[in-house]
Amino acid sequence: MKNNRKVMILAGGKGTRLWPVSRENYPKFFLRIASETSLLQSAVSRGVKLAGAKNVFIVSNAEYRFLLRDHLKEGGIDFPLENILAEPVGKNTAAAIALGLRAITARAEAKNADPSIFVFPADHLIKDEAKFIAALKKAEEAAGEEYITALGIKPYRAETGYGYIKAGGKLSPKGLSAYAAKADGGRVIGTVPNTAGRAVEKFVEKPSAAKAEKFLKSGRYFWNAGIFVAAASVFSGEFEKNSPGIWRGFQEWDGKNFDKLGGFYKKLPSISFDYAVMEKTKKAAVVVYDGSWNDLGGWDSVYEVTKKDKKGNACRGDVISLDSENNLVYSITGKTVSLIGVKDLRIASTDDALLIMAEGRSQDVKRAVEKLKGREELVNHIKVRRPWGSFKTLERADNYKVKVIEMLPGRSLSLQKHSKRSEEWLVLTGKVEVELNGKIHKLNENGRIKIPRGAPHRLTNNCRKTAKILEIAHGSYIEEDDIVRLDDDFGRV
Repeated sequence: MKNNRKVMILAGGKGTRLWPVSRENYPKFFLRIASETSLLQSAVSRGVKLAGAKNVFIVSNAEYRFLLRDHLKEGGIDFPLENILAEPVGKNTAAAIALGLRAITARAEAKNADPSIFVFPADHLIKDEAKFIAALKKAEEAAGEEYITALGIKPYRAETGYGYIKAGGKLSPKGLSAYAAKADGGRVIGTVPNTAGRAVEKFVEKPSAAKAEKFLKSGRYFWNAGIFVAAASVFSGEFEKNSPGIWRGFQEWDGKNFDKLGGFYKKLPSISFDYAVMEKTKKAAVVVYDGSWNDLGGWDSVYEVTKKDKKGNACRGDVISLDSENNLVYSITGKTVSLIGVKDLRIASTDDALLIMAEGRSQDVKRAVEKLKGREELVNHIKVRRPWGSFKTLERADNYKVKVIEMLPGRSLSLQKHSKRSEEWLVLTGKVEVELNGKIHKLNENGRIKIPRGAPHRLTNNCRKTAKILEIAHGSYIEEDDIVRLDDDFGRV
């Protein structure tokens, strides 16, 4: 069955709900919440178990493409770069799923192949993988060659932050079991009644507290996790029927040349797959999953899944607690955090920002983030990751900036120039090559070079170890957007 399955992992979002640890340029799926494995690494691992390594694809923003590959490699996953399907711009889940569907089917090994496609987000926490994968297989069985099956999470509290799926009656027996229909190389060898799932009566947006209580008591409403399974032909058919405006552009795209994707993709509406397809289709089914699941939609959710001490304190980082209870401290600064006589707090600490929140106020983090628009603390950490490595700002003023560059082995900066600043590089560790005005300069440890304003230059690390370089920029404008790229290994020209 693995050969006729494809997994599409959606790695999008702007990281607002878990600010300040997540940022626009370092979203939630990169985080390590309940273990030393990140949410993305865990999602890919589940996909590999379900469909095999070559059949897992990630749909994400083009800016993350190389970062995703390097991040997965850190977790011991050698993920093929060509299986990272790059969106020119984020457009919500309808466009992302359509892109993934078109790209995956364009690579189908057999002309008439109609694989089962499993769609799930990259940033959910699943502790019982075996039970989750079993539920996905059950959803595949329910989908057969007729339905799009959503995974409905059995609720255990009256939650107002999720959408809901109301389940109806059992599915029509005419739906083929995926196992019967796709066994023996895809040849139909028999049919069986479809008893694995239930029809969807309706989708419900985030309810009021009173309605959420009624949903919980009824036993017919389930959390909508944004997890879907269907045959590729059913996905594409329902896109064409229910959202032709979105699907039309993808039919004209070959599914392979991503350089030709941007023109029409940027014009697509930014809407969810639920709104574009699932709320309109007559082929919606649901399979209930009652195992561990958490979308980590806020700091209260992180507290819920984090190991606690005898006083109910959940701590990550160096934390000292005295007469304190039921607190969350998530610190990635290396600084010691001391709690004295406090309770029911949610604290998240980074090098440049600190969040202190009362229990139950997770949804209000977005309101705080809105006040940060235009500020660097919303977009980047002090340590900013790039495809070639990272840099960390040590000090800055209006006319200068000091930072440390960490250059990965075999990587290069783009060939670039700046119109409003000059730079000086000092090699702290390693050996590097600097191309300046067309000439190559080799620098060892403690070697330095000045980069005049307007001069084309490039930094390269040809060694086997990460190199560290101190950069001092000076000029009338020192922001990162003062750059003209002349050549780039990562397609950013």
